[in-house]
Amino acid sequence: MRELAGRMRAIDPGAGAALQVVAHFDALVEARAGLEATVRAAAVLAGCAAGLEVPGRRLRVRVEPDGRRADGQPAGLSVPLPGYAGAVVWVERVAEDPGRAEFDRVLADRLATTAAIVLDRTGAAVPPGDPASVELLLDATADETGRLAAARRLGLSADGSFTVTVRANGPFPPGAARLGDLAVTIDPVASPPRAAPGSARFDASVTQVGAAATAERAAEAKLERPVARMREVGAIAVPASGGSGRAARPASAVVNPASAGGPPAVRSASGPAVPVRELPVSYAQAVLALRLTAVDEPGPSHVDAAELGGLLALADGCDSPAATAEVSRLDRVLAAHPWALATLTAVAAEPSLRAAAAVLHVHHSTLQSRVDLLVQALGYGVASPAGRTRLTVALVLRRFRRTR
Repeated sequence: MRELAGRMRAIDPGAGAALQVVAHFDALVEARAGLEATVRAAAVLAGCAAGLEVPGRRLRVRVEPDGRRADGQPAGLSVPLPGYAGAVVWVERVAEDPGRAEFDRVLADRLATTAAIVLDRTGAAVPPGDPASVELLLDATADETGRLAAARRLGLSADGSFTVTVRANGPFPPGAARLGDLAVTIDPVASPPRAAPGSARFDASVTQVGAAATAERAAEAKLERPVARMREVGAIAVPASGGSGRAARPASAVVNPASAGGPPAVRSASGPAVPVRELPVSYAQAVLALRLTAVDEPGPSHVDAAELGGLLALADGCDSPAATAEVSRLDRVLAAHPWALATLTAVAAEPSLRAAAAVLHVHHSTLQSRVDLLVQALGYGVASPAGRTRLTVALVLRRFRRTR
């Protein structure tokens, strides 16, 4: 179809463009795209806002030409959805040029046909991970009745608690739905979140200081979980061969594959456990927590939003003048000392400098010398409770700014 569209464009530009629209929507049907993705494609192709309204499902989706979802009423050229009373799609342009008007008519017709196919698919039994049902379930602006119906189609109990896990890069796990560039899974709380196989996790101790963090790590060491939880100075957990035991590379040897010139690391994040009605909250927090995973430097490849608590709120202020100054100060120090990022992260995460030295596999006197140098460069102490808190906030702000 795309080849035919190319040939037709050479003969008749209008006909070629129309065939490309048909091919594009056919590809969306084959990919089992959801309603929002379908409307977004129409808006981008048309170069103006497009929308969909289905009164029977209390559903309205409107997308701007830059891909942003926005509220709005039907306007411009509208086409009814076959088989759905009162449902329409629209393209918000009244074209005066006959060629443009015909293009808009073809686009609106294909949008209506594709949307009807998606609605037919989500109105009956659908396989787990169906993108359209998952998209509806996680949409905070959708009607609750529609979201609960989507949960039933996905086999999720209305009385259960679930976590949402998002994953970027790498192969999608079984049962995952593709929403944009992310693989999304919804798991019961009895099941561990589906982190990337062999991924390192963001240790909760990065948000804590003192004995509480030590006790948590000591308790976790007894669990023998298949996915190792490592501090941010490490990035890849390497399970030991032969069953329940596990081992990890020394932190000094562990790097994110992307930072070593390899393929992009698989990154994932999990939202908090919530009832079905609150799954949009778990999804939003998982997407936010994904920004704290390492992209091109040593760091965690999996983050649990429930362990971060209020640190996620720093995302809203990461571009403030105070945050900019704090991160700029930190970046200057990191640029001057290649070992500074791993050192500062260990100091922030561990209850003592000796514990941090053990994680970094350096002598505690060596670490003390490095810390003294970093204190002078940063202008504040990093080993005291107040200094460690400031350092932790600075590290989180830096990651949020790097992953906008």
